[in-house]
Amino acid sequence: MLRRAIERVRQERRRGHRRRRITGLAAAVVLAGGALAGGLLLGSPELTEPILSAVSGDGVHLTTRLKPASGWTRFDVEVAGVAWGEHCRLVVTDTAGVEHEAGSWAASEKATRFGGSVLVPMNEVRAVSVRGYGDRELVRAAPS
Repeated sequence: MLRRAIERVRQERRRGHRRRRITGLAAAVVLAGGALAGGLLLGSPELTEPILSAVSGDGVHLTTRLKPASGWTRFDVEVAGVAWGEHCRLVVTDTAGVEHEAGSWAASEKATRFGGSVLVPMNEVRAVSVRGYGDRELVRAAPS
């Protein structure tokens, strides 16, 4: 009789261990699936990072990747085809037509790449342009 009681306790323990392992494994699978789905959603540039791109008639290339932030916009820019030594300014125009200078540089022989930010919400960005000497617009990119 004592043996049967001991054996019954052992069986119950084994069942409890199996249940906990199965439950833990199921929870891990659900968490991993959720993390994977969230990572795919957050990592998708089409959903979070619009890209503005333009080429002027003079061959100046502008590519800008916009990144939303709380009340402002971060960006990564690449500009190529500007004459060596020309002083350039990056200008962001908002939906009200207000222009915000977002950076400046002297053009080199290679493409210029830089990152920055502007105090304009991403949904209010109407255009990004590169200006040269005399405030001459070299290239302009706008969301479609």
